[in-house]
Amino acid sequence: MDVGLIDAFDTSGQPNTGHALETTVYNELSRRGADVAYVKTAEGFEVDFLARHPDGRQELIQVCADASEPATWNRETRALDAAHVEHPRAERIVVVLDAVAARSLSHPKTRVVPAHQWLLSSE
Repeated sequence: MDVGLIDAFDTSGQPNTGHALETTVYNELSRRGADVAYVKTAEGFEVDFLARHPDGRQELIQVCADASEPATWNRETRALDAAHVEHPRAERIVVVLDAVAARSLSHPKTRVVPAHQWLLSSE
């Protein structure tokens, strides 16, 4: 998946930062050797990725370019909480674009990490 193709096929002129970030996270999970799936909970909530790593670790990952709006943050964490019931071994992670926003966001048992830090980590 090439994030550069977004502009080639989307002629709306609107920024696609969120889609590009999500594609980048998917590409990195694949590079790390994870089996990657999309999750839709029994309640109908969606989580971007369930990553099952070769070492047995599991991660539920939400990707959000801008989680500063309370409604957005609640939607992202509500979906993670619901998916965690179905995948209790999985760590809950929200990858956000803005490092400053990452420091101000919190949710019980959920790790919030700026995209640049997540991409540079060895996990």
